[in-house]
Amino acid sequence: MGDGGSLVPISDEQAKAIQEALQTLQGVGGFLKETLGTVPQDLVGYLGGDWLRVRRVENIARILEKANERMKARKAKAQEPVSLSITLPLLRAAADESRDELQDLWARLLAAAADPSRAGSFRLAFIDAAKKMDPLDAAVLHVAQADRGGRISGEDQNSTAASLHVSRDEVDVSASNLEKLGCVLEVNTQTKVISPFGREFLRTVSG
Repeated sequence: MGDGGSLVPISDEQAKAIQEALQTLQGVGGFLKETLGTVPQDLVGYLGGDWLRVRRVENIARILEKANERMKARKAKAQEPVSLSITLPLLRAAADESRDELQDLWARLLAAAADPSRAGSFRLAFIDAAKKMDPLDAAVLHVAQADRGGRISGEDQNSTAASLHVSRDEVDVSASNLEKLGCVLEVNTQTKVISPFGREFLRTVSG
């Protein structure tokens, strides 16, 4: 089926996918309008053809729902739509993510960007860092901040591995990746600590 108003014809399957995408997003239409200044039809258009796969739309819808819940829990209300320079890179990066832990991380970032009390400290670099994190990386960073005084070191790594029910090697791999992302700094060969960037990232996604 072609669309007379479009330069590129679309198939019946693509048209059906578009309709399913719009239906999926209708449930968060109010939140979209409040925080992004747009409606589901616009969002589908912004993110382009390949993004119209229904699975990706479902991922985005879940992230938007989670972000809306966080905003309500904090009783925060967007005073104006979030800049597209933030929301488009964030949603494009999050669209392929179906893992609950990282969907929650993306939702926290979106809620922070939309919250007037946090938006001023939001950095685009947070999006790049989240995009390169695995769920265990986020968990290791959180445990280091909450339970280890910001340290990621030998003895602490063993305790972290035990608390997360993973191997020490897995925790070490996560610590190395967090260092590459700038979330962790090496103090000496035995000790790493959460960096100022890592602390700011954690503050942004907290609460």
